[in-house]
Amino acid sequence: MTKIKTLTIQFDTPLRRSEIPLFRGAIIAAIPSSNILFHNHDGTSLRYSYPLIQYKRIGGKAAITCIGKGVDSIGQFFSINKDHKLRIRDKTRTFPIQNLQALQTEIQCWDCSFDYRIRDWLPLNETNYKVYTETTSLIEHIKILEKILIGNILSLAKGLEINITSTIDVSITAIENIRSVRYKRVPLQCMDIQFKSNLSLPDFIGIGKHTSVGFGIITKKNNVKNKYGQH
Repeated sequence: MTKIKTLTIQFDTPLRRSEIPLFRGAIIAAIPSSNILFHNHDGTSLRYSYPLIQYKRIGGKAAITCIGKGVDSIGQFFSINKDHKLRIRDKTRTFPIQNLQALQTEIQCWDCSFDYRIRDWLPLNETNYKVYTETTSLIEHIKILEKILIGNILSLAKGLEINITSTIDVSITAIENIRSVRYKRVPLQCMDIQFKSNLSLPDFIGIGKHTSVGFGIITKKNNVKNKYGQH
C-alpha cells in the first residue's frame, strides 16, 4: 500500500488549451532556481521520469497538479511570485488562486472497481498507431487501447516508485471526441475515454504522453463536476 500526496491548484484565470506550454514556460521563467521538477531538464540533460509538476487547464482555467516531491517544491514558486503575475506572450496576467485540493491517495488494487475519465489522452505512438488503424473492428480498437492504458498505468507507477504486484484490470466503456492535435508541430491523435479499473488513482494526475502540459488528465467520474467545474 502506497500513499501519494497530490496538490491541485486552480487559478481564477482563463487559459486556452494552446497556452498551456506558455503558462508552463512563464512559471519556469519566474523561478530563478535549478529545481529540475519544474521543467524536467537541467540545461544539459533531461529527467526521463514521470513529471511531478504538471501544467493544465481545468474548468477552462490555468491549473497545476503537483505530485509527491512536487508538492513540496511548488512553495518555491509562491514564495517568489507573491503578486501572482506571469507574462504570457506579450501580456502580463494575474493568476489568483481560486481552488486548492490536497489529497493523499492509496494507489493499489482493490476488490471493487472505480469509474474514471481521461481527457486529452494521447495513447498512440508510431508503432501502435499502425496496428490501431489497420483494424476496423471497434472491439479490437478497445482491446488495443486497454493494453496501452495498462502500460501507461504501469509507467506511471514506476515513475512514482510504486510496485504494483496485483493484476490491474481495465475496461474501456466509452471512446469520445477523437481528433487530431499538434504538439511541437507533430500531429497526434487525441481522445477522451471512460473506463473502469480496480486500481485507485488520484484525481487530476496525467497519464500517457505529454502529461507535463495537460494531456491525459484523469478524474473519477463522480468528481468531474466538482468545485473545479467541468475540466
